[in-house]
Amino acid sequence: MTLGISEKITVFSERKNLEYDILIIDDSKYVIDFLTKIINIKGYTCKSVYNISKAKKELEVFKPKLIFLDVNLPDSNGYEFCKSLKTDKNYRNILVYFFTGEPESEVALKALETGADGYLKKPFNIIDFDEIFEHFDQN
Repeated sequence: MTLGISEKITVFSERKNLEYDILIIDDSKYVIDFLTKIINIKGYTCKSVYNISKAKKELEVFKPKLIFLDVNLPDSNGYEFCKSLKTDKNYRNILVYFFTGEPESEVALKALETGADGYLKKPFNIIDFDEIFEHFDQN
């Protein structure tokens, strides 16, 4: 069976939508919108999900290079999810950055314990992302 031009465009478009640089996992639409704007301004592509269950399904389909992960999600703990990623040979090379409003000393310790590559404190500042994207570009 040969595909016509419109079918080829549809297949290409669907495949293209699966590919992106960064996965955002957060239950706040405001945070997702803010991060999406920053990511797009920096020239990267992203996809967002609102919970760990959807993130797991997403990772079955495509493996991003970087994950921005909220630590407090309705269906699971971001710390535990990060730890599971970093101990899985299929996902351990994905950069994972937490973001949270929790005390910095607690987040720093949890990031170390779970293998996260870093963290950001809420509220965010656009400048905070420069170092992350520099690290991202090196990988």
